[in-house]
Amino acid sequence: MLSFILVTPMSTREYIGGSIKSKIRKQMKNYKQPIIHRKDETNFIRYFIILTIFILFGAVAEWPYGYYTILRWITCIASILVVFQAFEKNIDWVKVVFIVTAILFNPLFPVHLSRSTWIPLDIITAILFIFVIRIL
Repeated sequence: MLSFILVTPMSTREYIGGSIKSKIRKQMKNYKQPIIHRKDETNFIRYFIILTIFILFGAVAEWPYGYYTILRWITCIASILVVFQAFEKNIDWVKVVFIVTAILFNPLFPVHLSRSTWIPLDIITAILFIFVIRIL
C-alpha cells in the first residue's frame, strides 16, 4: 500500500502538470496585446512635444509669471521624455542636449535669467524640439 501511494501520485502529477503547462502555453499564444501600444506612447510624446513647441514660441510675448512657471514644467517634462526616447534609440547628442535643457528649465530649482536672455533660449529650445520630433 505504501509503495502504491509513493509511485502513483508522481506519475499522476507529471501527467496533470504536463496538461496544465500545455493549456497555459495555448492561452499565452492567444493572449491579447495590452491596451496601450508602443505606437500610442510615441504619439503621446509627439503631441506633448508639439504642445511644448507652441508654448515655447508663445513665450516671446509678455505673459503673467504663471505662464512661465507652466512653461518650465512642460518643457522640463518634455525634455525628460525626449531623453528617455534617446536612451532607447541610443542617440548620444540628444541625451546631452535635452538633459541640459531639463536642468535649465527645471521648475524646482529655477535658473533666473533676464527676459532678454530667455527669449532666444525659448526659440532655440523650440527649434531643437522641432528637430528632435523628426528623429524620434
